[in-house]
Amino acid sequence: MDYRRIKVEALLLNGHHVLMVRPENGVWTLPYGEAEEGELPEDAAIRVMAEAAGVDVRVSRTLNRDKHVRDYHRLVLTFLVEAQSAHFEPAPRVPGLQAEWRNLRSPELKEQIYEKYLAGKERI
Repeated sequence: MDYRRIKVEALLLNGHHVLMVRPENGVWTLPYGEAEEGELPEDAAIRVMAEAAGVDVRVSRTLNRDKHVRDYHRLVLTFLVEAQSAHFEPAPRVPGLQAEWRNLRSPELKEQIYEKYLAGKERI
């Protein structure tokens, strides 16, 4: 499989907040990136969180798997991750990238994140 065509997203929760990133003048999204050649998707999610938010995480489970036939990324995997330390402030290592905790109860995130990945799942 060509791992460079796998996009990974990482979902990190803190109570009713989710860690989101945004490039300058961009939109807020989950931290994401591509799996590099020879890299497992789970390892890519861990690397993406370190780069995007400066936080060490471990993968808890796969939340979503989307296959795309016509897109560049043939597979998009969304992982639930847990921070390795209890307290941290997001500190992106990528220039121009912002990271902050966003409230899952906001109308846009309720649909974009909660309903898509978390609603109806067993307790996390």
